[in-house]
Amino acid sequence: MHLSHETMDIAVKMLSYGHACDSCLGRQLAKLKAIKGRTNAERGKIIRSLVAKKYKGIAECKNGKCFVCEGLLDKLPEFSNEAMQKLKKIDFATFMVGIRMSDALVMNEETLWEKIGVKYSEPIKAEISRELIKAISKKTRKKPDPDKPDILITFDLQRNGAEIFASPLLVYGEYKKFARGLPQTSSPLYRQTVQDIIAKPFMKASLGSSHVLHALGREDKEARCLAWRPFVLEIKQPQKRKLNLKKIAAEINKSAKVKVAKLRVSDRKEVAAIKSKNPYKIYRVIVDFEKPVDNIELVKRLTGMIKQRTPSRVMGRKGDRTKHKKVKSIRWKRINSKRYQFDITTESGLYLNELVTGDEGRTRPSVSHVLGNRARIKGFDLIGLEG
Repeated sequence: MHLSHETMDIAVKMLSYGHACDSCLGRQLAKLKAIKGRTNAERGKIIRSLVAKKYKGIAECKNGKCFVCEGLLDKLPEFSNEAMQKLKKIDFATFMVGIRMSDALVMNEETLWEKIGVKYSEPIKAEISRELIKAISKKTRKKPDPDKPDILITFDLQRNGAEIFASPLLVYGEYKKFARGLPQTSSPLYRQTVQDIIAKPFMKASLGSSHVLHALGREDKEARCLAWRPFVLEIKQPQKRKLNLKKIAAEINKSAKVKVAKLRVSDRKEVAAIKSKNPYKIYRVIVDFEKPVDNIELVKRLTGMIKQRTPSRVMGRKGDRTKHKKVKSIRWKRINSKRYQFDITTESGLYLNELVTGDEGRTRPSVSHVLGNRARIKGFDLIGLEG
């Protein structure tokens, strides 16, 4: 095997600048077909021996650190050992490595490339990443996954340290809520929420740092949710990923307030799909009237588009806007002359309370308006989701 005049010139120039380790020497000619299939360190030894045959003395190893990597490549076993110590308590099946370059390494490499060119070279960052992936994979017997790793191991070469970032654990499920006055998502304003009840056993089992609930639509805290509402619970920085979902479901279902079903591992695509859905909601509403009702059939006029200005109760928070939402269907059942039960199928986002009261004319038509009878909601529940 021999080097062309061009590649020999590159090797000689590099070696004349100072001591270069075998890896850095081999990396500058990594794309040569004649020495493919070897590590950069192996390439470097071959190149050094070929240069030595032609130029005595120049290819000899000199004292001091490599002027390119400054001895960093010799420290890669130390980096991988540090990572292994931090991985001991973390449950994972796949991983990936990220590299934060130091200013000195970037400057050294760019200076070298200015002198000898980049035609056959490989970036040092690529070699460091590859060698660390090989070392960690060998020690852990886990597979690298560049697309969806369970954990990301970031090596910071500026401060010579390793950081572990666990990918969020995503779990799909469906819940029902049986308590009124229970908000859906965590808030400092409330002592307990649906999210808190569902997340508590997950956090205990996974040792995660925090959680987020991605649910199909939102609900009024005073409404029960008697239909199964899909959700994905996101657990951030989990140390444990292999969870007993049946056991967790049983723990959640001890609560009289919330029940869950169909728990399984999920992914980001499913989160996006849930957030993008806009289903019709079916509400069961108990309405009290000021006077006895004798013309209930007139509520059929509510089917179709409803014009709603921002309710007066939230206008200070949301501003005065107008929106149009559809009532798909409405059915009723008489309880007594002044109380009726309505099953109303509406487009998501409709203000249900104002659909009944009319909000002093800010929502038209309304139950109060079409019946000419002041009405108010006594209570309501979500009993179905369509589409």
